[in-house]
Amino acid sequence: MKKTLTTILIIILILAISTCVLAHGGNITGWKDKDSDKIIKKDGKFYGYHNKDGIRHYHEIEWNSEKERWDIVDSDSYYDKDLNLTTLEVLSKNEQETEKAVAEYVEGVDGDTAKFKMNGEKITVRFLAVDTPESVHPTKGVEPYGVEASQFTKNKLENAKKIELEFDNNSDKKDKYDRYLAWIWVDGELLQNLLVEEGLAKVAYLYADYKYTPMLQESEKVAKEKRLNIWSDENYEQEDNETNTNTQENSNSIKENNAEANYIFELMAAITLIIVGTIVKLFKKRR
Repeated sequence: MKKTLTTILIIILILAISTCVLAHGGNITGWKDKDSDKIIKKDGKFYGYHNKDGIRHYHEIEWNSEKERWDIVDSDSYYDKDLNLTTLEVLSKNEQETEKAVAEYVEGVDGDTAKFKMNGEKITVRFLAVDTPESVHPTKGVEPYGVEASQFTKNKLENAKKIELEFDNNSDKKDKYDRYLAWIWVDGELLQNLLVEEGLAKVAYLYADYKYTPMLQESEKVAKEKRLNIWSDENYEQEDNETNTNTQENSNSIKENNAEANYIFELMAAITLIIVGTIVKLFKKRR
């Protein structure tokens, strides 16, 4: 009987350890999860914690741009009292450092897409968080103000003295078409915002809390009030409202699925601990 209990105990411990390793994986909040309530800053250093609803268990971390995750850089553990929470700065998603890269304009594709040379590589970039009318779409053809938007983008990029691509921490680096997703800076101005201000682009595809979303939304509000270009068509505005509703529903669905997955994981971890504790007690009694 002792051998059986010992075997069961070993198996359960292996499963528990494996679960913890998979959850930890050398990082704090997952490959792309950058929840602001798990990332904190103190004296210029970043810390992330486990056990959100229990005792907080911190590690010093740093952002790994290549793997797009927070990595642990210090094996030491810290607790609230060790770090003195009164001096901690809780990072909002929009305050987290973002990666920027100087790029060279190659050619335009559309109002919201262009080709650049970055680090010696020719890449295609889809402008993050905006959508311009189509001018080269294979099935939609040329939409109203599509040519104007495309020409506006081309002129800005061709005449720019400095172009920078900024990658948002809350966005995937590429889309399903293998295009980079980035903020486009031309001589210190955000190209997405310039397009929105002119009524040549709408704020769209908001699947997360992107860094410059509030700026774009404010500019869009003004462009709508002035009935600039795309907003001069009431039908377009109605279609835009329907699109935004669907996008928000999809975003909420993703968040709900993630929350459900986290709940299931936490439940399984709790059950594992209970089983281990019960077996240990039984083993001690039989000794």
